[in-house]
Amino acid sequence: MIAPGTLLARVSEIADPGALVVKIDAADVWGSVLLTRCSGEVAAFHNRCSHAGYPLQRANGRVLVQHGRYIVCGAHGASYELRTGACAGGPCNGAALTPIAIAIEDGEIRAV
Repeated sequence: MIAPGTLLARVSEIADPGALVVKIDAADVWGSVLLTRCSGEVAAFHNRCSHAGYPLQRANGRVLVQHGRYIVCGAHGASYELRTGACAGGPCNGAALTPIAIAIEDGEIRAV
């Protein structure tokens, strides 16, 4: 669980369109958040593919954003909508990413 008020990133750190993985707990490989940005809208999700539970980034730590609209899981190729986290294709079979409530103030993205 992420403590309310935790600073996740600044909006300016995320390409538009793009995605950024933010480590929340250095001791926990699963303790990270996926932030996405598309047409100025920012969303946050638990960094776990709904298909197999793996982190979404590739081995190099980067998240593949395809056609400016989709995130593609580095493990098995499941794809998700940048804005909503909804499954867009591949082995996720309709299961969405788990959202995290955020608030943005003065360019800072914080957990709610």
